[in-house]
Amino acid sequence: MKTARRTARDLVIWATLTGGLVALVLDQGIIGLVLLAFAVWQLVLVARRGGGLFVDQRAADRPGKPTVS
Repeated sequence: MKTARRTARDLVIWATLTGGLVALVLDQGIIGLVLLAFAVWQLVLVARRGGGLFVDQRAADRPGKPTVS
C-alpha cells in the first residue's frame, strides 16, 4: 500500500509541476504560479520526509493520548 501511495503522490506532484509550466508557457501566469508553488511545496515536504499529499493517519485514529513520533 505504501508503494501505491508514493506512486500516486509522485504522479500528482509531477502532473502539477508540468501543468504549472504549461500554464506559464500559455501565458496563464496566476494559474501557473499557483500550480508551481503547490508542486514545489509538496516536493519540499517529500524531501523532508514529511509525507507530502498522503500522510498515514492510522496512528492518529488509535484511542488514547496522542503521541508524536
